[in-house]
This record gives sequence, structure tokens and C-alpha cells, in this order.
Amino acid sequence: MTPFRRNRSRRRSMPSHRIAQRQGKSRVPTTGDRALRWLLARPSLDRLLTAALRYPRALVIAAIGAGAALAIWQIGALQPAPEAALSPVRSADVSARPTPLPTTPADDVVRFLAAYNQASALAAAQGQAALLEPYLAPDGPAWRSVMAEYARRASAGERRDAALVRWGVLQSDITSTEGWIDTQEQWDVVITVGGRIISSRRGVLTRTRYWLRRDADGWRIVDAATTEVIR
Repeated sequence: MTPFRRNRSRRRSMPSHRIAQRQGKSRVPTTGDRALRWLLARPSLDRLLTAALRYPRALVIAAIGAGAALAIWQIGALQPAPEAALSPVRSADVSARPTPLPTTPADDVVRFLAAYNQASALAAAQGQAALLEPYLAPDGPAWRSVMAEYARRASAGERRDAALVRWGVLQSDITSTEGWIDTQEQWDVVITVGGRIISSRRGVLTRTRYWLRRDADGWRIVDAATTEVIR
């Protein structure tokens, strides 16, 4: 019986020239290595590092100062010049200015009636019809009606505390010289005689049509008709 022979595996050894090539590649120093070796070989650098390590607090303070100076420099570099920052804003402001719209006769009448309502409340509180004279046409029925009403209040010793809560325009037909306008108005009215309250009404809702004309001094109320919607 033939005895078993042990098969000894033959390990292939790497050729010596390949090992030399690999070792040669790993031993080639880089540029950074050369610079580091050159710095470490300087005696002046050793003395400088030794002196710096003797004062650790000063070293930390110097590092903080250098970092702060670098941060400030970077922030200043990111900011634009004043001319560059202001010129777009100025051009945008000029282009963004709204063009004023031309006013219409109806707009003028609405502002005129707002002023008339304020004067009407003041005239009623003081009992002076003359405060309404700039708003009423002297030859119109509205002026004659106001004069008669204020004469009656004066003879009765009556005063009115009137407050306009809200008002608005319902419809209108206004030209450059004349026209009419319908408004809805809500008033709080307190009537006193001799300092004694004889009537107190809240939320009196009225509907009034004003006929107007425009003369040399502006708009004037020629006539007015008022209907109470809610008493």
C-alpha cells in the first residue's frame, strides 16, 4: 500500500523587483512632507514654539483675536458698496410711486357732503343756521327751509345734539356743473329744551336726495328731501 504523501503547497513568493517597486512608491515623500521636514529642521522654529508654549494664555488670546479679525473681514467683504446698495432702492422707489388718479365731479360732491354733515351737526348743537350758509344756494328751497326750521327751534328754545354714525352713497347722477345724489344716513339725535331732554333717538336711518349745482365758489345744495327709513 502506497503511503499517502503530504502535498505541500508551494507558496509563490513575490518577485523581489515588485516588492522593491511597492516599497519605493511608499517611501517617496510628498511636497507637504518635505515642507514639514524643512520647517521642523529649522532651529528658529523650535525656539519660537518653545517660547509660545511658555505663555498658553497669550497664545489663546492671539488665536481668538486672529479669528475675530478674519470674521470681520469676511463680513465686510460680503457687504455691497453704499452706491450699489442705494441705487436700486432709489430706482425702485421712483418706479413704484403711484400715479394720482384724476378726481371726478362725483368725488368732489362726496367730499362736499361730508363737510356739510359735520357743519350740520355743529349748527344744530349751537342753533346757528349761518354755519350752513356756505353749503346752501342762497336762492334755493334748501336755504329757505333751513332758515324756517332754525327760527322755529330758536322760538322754542330747542337744541339738538346730532351725531352722524355712518353714511354712504346709494346712487348719483353728477355732471361737471349740476346733478343729484342719494345718500343713506344714520343719526343719533338728542333734543333738549331749556337743558331738559325731551327726545333721545338712536340709530335714526334716513334717505336723502340732494340736488346740487356748481357755481364760482364751488358746489351748493339747491334742495333736499329727507325720508326716515327707520324711526
